[in-house]
Amino acid sequence: MNISVNYILQIIFDMLYVSMWFGVLNFTLTKRYSRRLTFFLQCLWFLPYFFGCRALPFMSEIRVLFSITIYIAAALFFYKDHWTKVFFSAAMVYLTIITNEIIGAGLYYPEEALMGNSLSMRPSEFLRFMSISLATAGVLYFLLYLFLNRQKYRLSATDWGMFALFPASQYALMYGWFNSIRQTDTDSRTIFLGVVVCACIASDIGLFAAVMRIAQRAQLAAENSMLAAQVDSQGKHYQDLTAQYESIRRMRHDIANHLNAMESLMASGRDIEAQEYLQELNSTPIDSTLGMCEHPVVDAFLHNKINAAKSSGVEIDAIIDLPANVPISNLDLIRIFGNMLDNALDACSQCLSPKVSLSCSKAQGCLIVSTTSPISPSGNIKSRRIAGLEQDLGQRVLSDIATKYNGSLIFGENNGIRKTELILNIG
Repeated sequence: MNISVNYILQIIFDMLYVSMWFGVLNFTLTKRYSRRLTFFLQCLWFLPYFFGCRALPFMSEIRVLFSITIYIAAALFFYKDHWTKVFFSAAMVYLTIITNEIIGAGLYYPEEALMGNSLSMRPSEFLRFMSISLATAGVLYFLLYLFLNRQKYRLSATDWGMFALFPASQYALMYGWFNSIRQTDTDSRTIFLGVVVCACIASDIGLFAAVMRIAQRAQLAAENSMLAAQVDSQGKHYQDLTAQYESIRRMRHDIANHLNAMESLMASGRDIEAQEYLQELNSTPIDSTLGMCEHPVVDAFLHNKINAAKSSGVEIDAIIDLPANVPISNLDLIRIFGNMLDNALDACSQCLSPKVSLSCSKAQGCLIVSTTSPISPSGNIKSRRIAGLEQDLGQRVLSDIATKYNGSLIFGENNGIRKTELILNIG
């Protein structure tokens, strides 16, 4: 009777284990098929995996080889990322499986489980043993998911390690509870262990969700600040365009009078006066930073940014080829140009003749944005960043944008010149 009950429990627990494996991969890799079809095919895959492994001798080489082969083949079949990424992710999941078994064998596996006779255990003992194993696996797979997706959640290695301390401490406590329950074997304590395990896993997920919400709110506040600055730039841009238009309109309105006056001067042989009059007309100020590209948001932002830099004594040489329909969000474009200009301005802030070159061009389906600037001889760099972002996020923002658009970020220094180049795939 115990064997039949434990066999059913074994199937349930193995299904939960496999769902964790594919859960990590499904949320990390790109599925080849729809979500429902992928889930259905993975359920079908479980049948040959479970019964195939049970038909082979316990801890035999053929069983290990069979499980690895069918698992890797399934991963390559279900996901369409590059095979190296699929293989690495699947291998990390399998290493987590081994780690969970090593932890269990060293800490809490009963003798029957170590000998491959777990089905002969009493159902309550078998349930406790599998519950702690499943809970440990859940913690390990959750940490693995965060590790594989750390760029998505903007987690540094330090952030990930600090977060891992919380579930690790929970596991230590659960192991202590498990030992105390084994010494006083009652069904109520078994139920208590199950409730505690579920509560710990839920608290791990809840803590992570809370941290992510706090980070998202901070990021949203920074983005709102940037959007407000963007609206102000567009308003200033509109005012400048309107003033320039009115100036040109007045000139066109008076052009006939100007031509008549010049014609009269030249007809009377007063060439010098005519030349002076022409020079006066040419001296009408027209802002050259307006209309430097077709994208209105970037044009407005660069207009104010470049004028501010020029007023502080920095020479800006900008060549911008950016269409209005470029498939990059306005917020990302402001991040790109803002951070790259700020970094270049910081680099040359202490130079005697500060100069920054900014270029943007398209080539072979890519958008290339680059800046060059001399480096301050003293090495002291004045920190300036886009309003609303922390000072140490400039480089990270550019790196995240490069990853988002399947591009790359290249930067370096040579002969006293700093160059940064951002390449984005725009199709």
